[in-house]
Amino acid sequence: MPQLYLEDGLEISCAPDDSLTDNDLAAKNLRRDTLKVIRAERVERERQPGEPAPDFTVERLSADGKRTSEMFQLSISRGKAVALIFGSHT
Repeated sequence: MPQLYLEDGLEISCAPDDSLTDNDLAAKNLRRDTLKVIRAERVERERQPGEPAPDFTVERLSADGKRTSEMFQLSISRGKAVALIFGSHT
């Protein structure tokens, strides 16, 4: 089965449409035409280089990966360099 990710609350495969079987789609309660619409909408929303990033708020973690209850909002740093580190702290 192709790797899945969440998009708008639905698990959507990043595999090409034709590589997903009808059983794969049925297991996710999707139809092929619905999947194509979701993908087309995602392409329309893609940011281009040089465009501002969408604003978001996340919780800061301590150096050892523990929650701090301190929130960070991207828009507060407009015009400044921001580095985001994505990873798993499980």
